[in-house]
Amino acid sequence: MNLVFKGVVTCGDAYRCDDVEEPGAVLIGGEDVVAAINNAFDSVPVIVGIADHTFTGELFVETGWGYSEWTPMDSDALRVGDHDLIEILRRYEHEEITLIISTEPVNILEAVEGASE
Repeated sequence: MNLVFKGVVTCGDAYRCDDVEEPGAVLIGGEDVVAAINNAFDSVPVIVGIADHTFTGELFVETGWGYSEWTPMDSDALRVGDHDLIEILRRYEHEEITLIISTEPVNILEAVEGASE
């Protein structure tokens, strides 16, 4: 299974309780990355391609929550092995990138080209 995101990286509300910011720690092309990955994958070994970097390992994903913007509790979490993907993706804020998550080996070049068509 492959999940591909392509677009400009923006940061949102990692606690999902702010009325002003978009819900989700990281959005790509306006899509909430953490929620989409949480809905598509269980905690399984994955291969992740971000820009020109790849990461492999066990996927860990949790969506954040809070009672209100004044009482945030837990923020979004998205890790592959020891790699904090939210931190990595935030480095690309305001840049256009492609993010690929796959449970099997994937030709990243083909996936990027397919996402742009």
